[in-house]
Amino acid sequence: MIGFDLQEVAEIKDEDKLLSKIALEGEIAYVERFKQDKKQKVASLWAVKEAVFKALDVKAGNISFKEIELCHKESGAPFIKLYGKAKQRFEQLNAAKIEVSISHQKTVVGAIVIIA
Repeated sequence: MIGFDLQEVAEIKDEDKLLSKIALEGEIAYVERFKQDKKQKVASLWAVKEAVFKALDVKAGNISFKEIELCHKESGAPFIKLYGKAKQRFEQLNAAKIEVSISHQKTVVGAIVIIA
């Protein structure tokens, strides 16, 4: 399954409010490290989570945003952890792995998620 999402950075109006709605503590701490690019990082987080919903073939609401965690390796490479209903859905798909790639431009960010 493949999920893809694009997000215009300017559409993020209140990044702190959105973060509190969709992000886990570790994600918030990561975003806070990028004060000047905070809005872009929040847009990226949103795009990743939307791409995961699409790859899992579910709609937001069936699975909480906080059941999907965007993490980063020491190299900076992103990876996804799933919890609760998101993890259950992943297992229902008989999937072995979930991959994510994020692309940042000044005004738009994109994320692709592959579940195989």
